[in-house]
Amino acid sequence: MRLIQKVIILVLIVLFVGPQAYSNLIIDDEKELTSLADGFALAMSKKDKEWMETNLTGECMTYMPTGESINKQSTIQAFTGAVYDIKKSSVGNKSFGITEMEAIGSADYTVEGSVSGGDDISGTYKLSFKFKKTDAGWKISEIQINGQ
Repeated sequence: MRLIQKVIILVLIVLFVGPQAYSNLIIDDEKELTSLADGFALAMSKKDKEWMETNLTGECMTYMPTGESINKQSTIQAFTGAVYDIKKSSVGNKSFGITEMEAIGSADYTVEGSVSGGDDISGTYKLSFKFKKTDAGWKISEIQINGQ
């Protein structure tokens, strides 16, 4: 009888503590993903190659509004002045969907800036992201930029 009581208590603990622990993990993941979305906005305006190098996966692909696909190094070059000169960037309306090792997200990025030829690109763009969980935490694995 004592064994059955212990098993029942253990099951009840798992049923009540397990979902709360999982919920806390999701909240922590959302905070980290929010930090990446905010960090990308800041990295664009500060032309922070080191941040991008650290927070984009090696296989990261960016899909531009023009239909062009660029790899990680081209993404870093494009958003640190070679193609786009972003003076200000802010992010809003962030949302995320998280599984154990992958996540998706989207956000509205409002930028002030121009392309290298001088044409103004200021406006609000919807960016969609894919993220991968690595040993070092979450990283951006894909960026889809949708036009204004």
